[in-house]
Amino acid sequence: MDIEVASAVERLVGEGNLTPEQALVPRRAARGELLSVRFELRTLLWLGVSLVVSGVGLLVKENLDRIGPLTIAVTLGAAAAACLTWVARVSPPFSWGEQPSPNLAFDYVLLLGAALIGADLAFIEVKFTPLGPNWPWHLFWTSLAFAALAVRFDSRVVWSLALSTFAAWRGVSMGTLASAPLGNWQPAPLRANSIACGAIFVLGGFLLLHLRRKPHFEPVAVHMGWLLVLGGLAAGMLDPGARTRWAAWALALLAVAGALTWLAARAHRFWLFAIGLLGAYAAVSRFVVESVSGDTQRQVWFLASSIALVVALVRMRHRLEEAL
Repeated sequence: MDIEVASAVERLVGEGNLTPEQALVPRRAARGELLSVRFELRTLLWLGVSLVVSGVGLLVKENLDRIGPLTIAVTLGAAAAACLTWVARVSPPFSWGEQPSPNLAFDYVLLLGAALIGADLAFIEVKFTPLGPNWPWHLFWTSLAFAALAVRFDSRVVWSLALSTFAAWRGVSMGTLASAPLGNWQPAPLRANSIACGAIFVLGGFLLLHLRRKPHFEPVAVHMGWLLVLGGLAAGMLDPGARTRWAAWALALLAVAGALTWLAARAHRFWLFAIGLLGAYAAVSRFVVESVSGDTQRQVWFLASSIALVVALVRMRHRLEEAL
């Protein structure tokens, strides 16, 4: 039983701010008789979308020769159109601000429609090759379609899908990737694209926030952007082909991650703080691994430092919660 909530409810009833009938639900919540299953329902809906998309892929694989590629492409398009038609019918009017979902299934039907669009476009590209050697561009157009759906129907889930598809386009659209066989991709262009794409996402999030155009999309863009930037720097630090330059990459990672950690702490943004701290930890660990020769010393470092890292994150979480 939550004593503080129960006493607050009784005080409000005593002051006349709540009637006994209005206090019934808060009293039951304070006694622990009411439990929210919203998270469980969202998890089930997410799993449902994943299972449907997986089932579609299996259906296409097992029945391609019998049904035919054209019929499959049309069917996938029709299923996506059905999902988006329902979403458009129940959706609230467009707004540059945050719009509440009309029901719990809204975001997940929209996600299913977007996933079916992506699957349909990928299938068409594989079977009919309309773009030929320029096939990576279909990822670009898919990311734009996802972004349009996310903005129109105010879905941060589909917005994250748009950003990840855009990042995938930047990865595979490089000439070295589009033409090179698997395993022969050059790491330097990948790192450069990761860092550049991450910087674009961070800048885009900044503009969304300050132009007040879907500002609640900003955390998705900024978090993904910083992950790409720090990931690109970490890849340079760990690249076996850059043995003589690893220290420069590690210093760059430490500087960028340290700046992010400091700025996130000042802005009371825990997850950005955690991303920055993990990046700085990776850079420091690289220096430690290079400076000690024995496996025992390295194991002691990772054991002690990982515990210290967890403690630092927990303490910062509590500190930020107290500041709110």
